Amino acid sequence: MTAPYPYALPFDRYRALLARDHSRMVELAPSALTLPVPACPGWTGEDLVRHTAMVYLHKSESIRTGARPTGTWPPPELDQMQPVPALQHCYARLMDQFDVRAPTEPAFTWVKDDQTVGFWIRRLAHETSIHRHDLESALGHPHPIDPDLAVDGIDEILTVMLVRSKPDDDASGATVTLRSAGLAWTLTIAPEVVTLERQVSDRADTQISGRPAELLLWLWGRGPLPEGNPRSRAADELRRRLASAT
Repeated sequence: MTAPYPYALPFDRYRALLARDHSRMVELAPSALTLPVPACPGWTGEDLVRHTAMVYLHKSESIRTGARPTGTWPPPELDQMQPVPALQHCYARLMDQFDVRAPTEPAFTWVKDDQTVGFWIRRLAHETSIHRHDLESALGHPHPIDPDLAVDGIDEILTVMLVRSKPDDDASGATVTLRSAGLAWTLTIAPEVVTLERQVSDRADTQISGRPAELLLWLWGRGPLPEGNPRSRAADELRRRLASAT
């Protein structure tokens, strides 16, 4: 991957991290099925596992058919499966597609500028890392997200999710600079659109710094504002806009 994703990892690295985090979910799921998931109010571990399975299946079909899946979704047979076998089955379906297609081959995605299989390899590596963390959090012992994946994850949530968020008439136009691992992202939160520059800005209303995984988890609503950063109206506004985008 090149231009639109300057911090992207090689595809084989994404797949290795995806496989590792999926295996961890399969290992932990039986102990977490009835437990509440802290970052997902109202969800148990079973809800999280079934959601992840459904995402895998939905994206495998998006790749296989080249179109958004239609008809009853999720398929009734998925609900009839036990949660962990459903997760394994849908992951296998996804791997079937990844194994027979190059990352550059076309696939339906919801991002007009990137209609490739590689989009889903990257997206699902990030999705799985967050949900692995969710499942571990339900059990009370979350493990860190890979630092390189976290740096790319910060860029991904900002460029794939946030800048495509719905307009917000109440947006203030505040500017926030995020800093991590020697990199910077400056966001202007305007009513119609959030704009992004990958650089520090001297006009920022707020600057937020942290280690990659800490900053990523805060952006995803999975952790507190990284230590040492005072809360501000601009930071709160950024989190609200992200919540609506994700």
